[in-house]
Amino acid sequence: MAKHSFDPPLRLAGAPNVLIHSLDEAADYMRFYEGARRPMTRDSVLHHIEGAKSAEEQRDAANTFRAWAESEALLIDT
Repeated sequence: MAKHSFDPPLRLAGAPNVLIHSLDEAADYMRFYEGARRPMTRDSVLHHIEGAKSAEEQRDAANTFRAWAESEALLIDT
């Protein structure tokens, strides 16, 4: 799986808030997140993360995850 890390970690809304440090954690979060407004988009972003191999693909997947979290109103302190 991807090695990219978020620095600083992404903080997502929840009870309690969730810190995402890596693409692995982002993928795990997405696998179990049930409140998606657009489940097909969530699944597409997850697929993108899981397929990211090169450093460039990982950066792109990280940016895609951040954009998805923001569109779902999950991202705190952007």
